[in-house]
Amino acid sequence: MEEKQMAELLAAFAVLIAAPFCIGLLPALAMPGEKTAWHKERTGENRRAEEKGRTAGIRRLLWKRTPVSVCPAAVYAAGFVTMLAVFQIVAVPVILLETWGFPRIVTIYSILLAVLSAAGLIFGFPVLRGMTADAYALIAKKKRPSVETALYWVIAVGLILFQMYMAYTHEFFDGDDAYYVAQSVIAEQTDVLYRILPYTGLSTALDYRHALAALPIWEAYLARITGIHPAIIAHSVLPLLLIPLTYLVYYRIGMRLFKGAFRKTAVFLILVSLLQIFGNTSIYTNATFFLMRTWQGKSILCNLVLLTAVWALLRLWETGADGEQKGKKQAGWWLLMAANNVTAAMATTMGAFLLGLFIAIAGLVLAIRQKRPGCLIPLAATCLPGLVYLGIYAAVAFL
Repeated sequence: MEEKQMAELLAAFAVLIAAPFCIGLLPALAMPGEKTAWHKERTGENRRAEEKGRTAGIRRLLWKRTPVSVCPAAVYAAGFVTMLAVFQIVAVPVILLETWGFPRIVTIYSILLAVLSAAGLIFGFPVLRGMTADAYALIAKKKRPSVETALYWVIAVGLILFQMYMAYTHEFFDGDDAYYVAQSVIAEQTDVLYRILPYTGLSTALDYRHALAALPIWEAYLARITGIHPAIIAHSVLPLLLIPLTYLVYYRIGMRLFKGAFRKTAVFLILVSLLQIFGNTSIYTNATFFLMRTWQGKSILCNLVLLTAVWALLRLWETGADGEQKGKKQAGWWLLMAANNVTAAMATTMGAFLLGLFIAIAGLVLAIRQKRPGCLIPLAATCLPGLVYLGIYAAVAFL
């Protein structure tokens, strides 16, 4: 029994922790603005690395490239969103074309996760080197945070851990689980994709509205890989992952808004935590979904997807007082925006429309404010995946 539990934990770690982090190394190569706060201490080291001679082969690929300083929280968050987007791209065609296609999804997606993780480790190795150098720089720093700053961070982390504890130990009843979690159980146990009605167990025609949002099938995939029951994955495992992940995105937003001030960012996280903890004023609030329906697509849309869009937009339009972002490659942010649009469609069918509308309004305002209308073109391009899913839904709905 202990060996089985250890295997389940290792599988869950590989899929939910290691794979997203490795995949996130790819967009992190071109995500200006996400450097760590002590990045300036190692600029001399970067310059020396650039001046070294070039070496051919794998050594040049790994060791002779300039280290890239990116916050690990940003790497993991970007990788997790990208990982979900890849599943949506794989799952939807199989769901539409194959009734018993769940094993095919498991095989294809597992192979892609392995390939993308390996590619992230190889091509994103400069990010790993940058993280190592940042860690040494942090340890070597003589200036330590003040007692007040440390206290704020202790409170912030404590509140996040409290939310994780309550979500894990308290069973919250929700009527939607009769459909969404049941679909995960059906897919994992029968390999059938959206052709069995969860309420009765009878065969039914493909429900296109729900089939285009593949989050329950992703939860079934986690159950198949780890050996943990889908209901446990939804109610116990995912809250322990999605709650801290959401706060990682809040953390990066706070660091951007307060220009790297750790104390102000900690206070920001405390205020957000209090709003979430005491936000259950109705069953429709963002806080209610976040803590009581964490595993559902609507919760992921309004808490993770929209926050990621805010984070990316803040960085895409950031120029800085010294213009440090000007001229730097931003391919990582555009990749994250595109992946986020696919993840919105994965969370809920209308998510693609809502996120596209948000990006259109925010992009128009920011383009006018900074007189950069040319940026509307790549922003519109990042919304194309969502439009494709909306087009598929419209086509099948009127046939």
